[in-house]
Amino acid sequence: MGGTGNGMAAWVPLAIFGAVMLWRFRNLEKARPLRLPLLWIMPLIVTAVVCFALSAMMPTPPGWASLAAGFVVGGGIGMQRSRLMRLHVEGEGGDARVMVRQSPLALLLIVGVVMVRKLVLPGGMAIGSGHPAATAMLVTDAMLGFALGVVLVSRLVLWQRARAMVAAHVTDS
Repeated sequence: MGGTGNGMAAWVPLAIFGAVMLWRFRNLEKARPLRLPLLWIMPLIVTAVVCFALSAMMPTPPGWASLAAGFVVGGGIGMQRSRLMRLHVEGEGGDARVMVRQSPLALLLIVGVVMVRKLVLPGGMAIGSGHPAATAMLVTDAMLGFALGVVLVSRLVLWQRARAMVAAHVTDS
């Protein structure tokens, strides 16, 4: 009786993700200011959320390994995503500011990550031959580490690139 409701519920996050990606692709060519003093806010929020989640249920040693592996993979993807973004400096002297444009490849990278995740975990989190709850916790820990890695490393790389560009006043589109 409740089978169709569960099927629809699985598609809602994908529909929201698709709508957000379409909106982001619409604004690809629009450069926006990269506010360097504010780049630390999102990493702080994500770190607080991950710490709160971990404090609610402390990971086991395999959970910590899963978290670390997720962080490494997420960090690699975050680094690559930030390297794909196009930065340039507008203005001169004290009026100079770094502008950022989203790269189509950077957005496709995020779409690819979501698709791979959907392929790897097609039936939800109960994967493998182990206990479904333990497997779900390992996957949750890995996803927390992944999100943390993407955000922290992405913002760090953007900050480093922008700071170097302002110092040298160069463009690297």
